Amino acid sequence: MKNLLLITLLFSLNLLQARDVVDDTGICKINWTQGFITCIGESAEGQSSFGAKLSAKILAQRNILEVIKGVRIDSLVTIKDGMFSSDVIRSRVSGMIRGAQIISNKFNAKRGSSEATAKIFMGKDLLSALLSDPTKLSWNEKIEKFWSDISFITTANASTYSYKDKELLEKLMYDFRSRGDKKSSQFIAEILEDISKNSYSGIMIDVSGIAKFEKALIVKLVDEGGDEIYPSNILSDDVLFQKNTSVGYMYGFEDARKDKRVFDTPLEIKVKSIYANRRSSLVLTKDQIQSIKSLSPEVLSSAKIILVLGD
Repeated sequence: MKNLLLITLLFSLNLLQARDVVDDTGICKINWTQGFITCIGESAEGQSSFGAKLSAKILAQRNILEVIKGVRIDSLVTIKDGMFSSDVIRSRVSGMIRGAQIISNKFNAKRGSSEATAKIFMGKDLLSALLSDPTKLSWNEKIEKFWSDISFITTANASTYSYKDKELLEKLMYDFRSRGDKKSSQFIAEILEDISKNSYSGIMIDVSGIAKFEKALIVKLVDEGGDEIYPSNILSDDVLFQKNTSVGYMYGFEDARKDKRVFDTPLEIKVKSIYANRRSSLVLTKDQIQSIKSLSPEVLSSAKIILVLGD
């Protein structure tokens, strides 16, 4: 009975791991869901333990360098581009790889060889190095206003107002009630009620129908004209390093809804296209943008967004 329970548990764990979004080259694995990269390095045979382990470690680090060169920072820039654009970035990336965590380094005494596995995190390791030069790759440099100014309309519609308008609306309702203006106070009350209904805990975006979408460290949400909505001027470097990527990646809609990144009542939207040839820039419709604007700003500023690539 115990063996049966153990087998069931192991099978369940394998299923959960299989739902992670992973690019596997055989030597390296890029786990987009958990936000890390691992690479294996195997030394030549006939060496001492010290020599074999050192050689395996260096090869694992070299393999990480090679695999990350092809990783996209965003729609327009790869890590290779970033390294070529700046001596500072190139130096920081090289230093980060030399300091990569060696999670295993097993020496085979019979063969006189060793196999090492090196690991880096996309956020605190890789992105921290890539964003080390303020003159390059500064995707959130410009200060632009995303949230619209409050403007009244003839019918109550919460999607016209952003979450940050809530405090102002509450003050206006109090003023209208104090003056005996029941019609205006009721109008504001309806808006506040609608805003309260939109208290989503995150955003879950279905991208399963976009064949040309490409995963990136910084996925951007843009409007139909290509203007960036997220993460520009919303997501801080500290949060990005902690979260590893600007959006999470998962397979399985039910699993995504339960994930701590958007748990437990995410706003669910389906994106149908990328912007032009920018394969890591997702186009939102006007209605989708209005829905996002009604959420608490903390949803975006904390990167509570998951992309679901399929079930």
